[in-house]
Amino acid sequence: MTVEVALNSPKIIVWCTMSSNEILGSFFFEELTVNQENYLDMLESFFYPYLQRRKLTKKIIFQQDDAPAHFAKSIRSWLNNKLDNRWIGRGGSISWAPRSPDMTSLDFFLWGYIKNNVYKNNLKDLDDLKIKIIQEIRSIEKETLKNVFSEFEKRLSFCISVEGNTFEQYF
Repeated sequence: MTVEVALNSPKIIVWCTMSSNEILGSFFFEELTVNQENYLDMLESFFYPYLQRRKLTKKIIFQQDDAPAHFAKSIRSWLNNKLDNRWIGRGGSISWAPRSPDMTSLDFFLWGYIKNNVYKNNLKDLDDLKIKIIQEIRSIEKETLKNVFSEFEKRLSFCISVEGNTFEQYF
């Protein structure tokens, strides 16, 4: 059996955040990797202005994963300054279990949903991929978001009930 795999295939990196009311994104990083500089630039030029326009800067709790760029001192400092210690992540004032897959709504819902729908049809190029990602995100209804966050609450409760032990096998 032979399996062909494309080396150095074109890639994009997309960033989103979601709440029970809406999804903010898609932000596409132009670089092939996310580092502290381009992540901070995204926070400053895309994410925070959105929060300001919506008057959410004092109302949200922002959660990020353990990506190395998220742990950079400059990022943690910026988050503490702008979000007044209302952020979850490694080194933050609100801690989160390390290596906790399928706990966040992005992990257990959004990324799989997007991949399943975007790759149903052949894509022409990276621009086509970006367009399809944007379309799929925009097609998600508010009722779906409410259901996703209801599931998120159930997962958090279950995590507490098993005292933080592994539980992914139950979902």
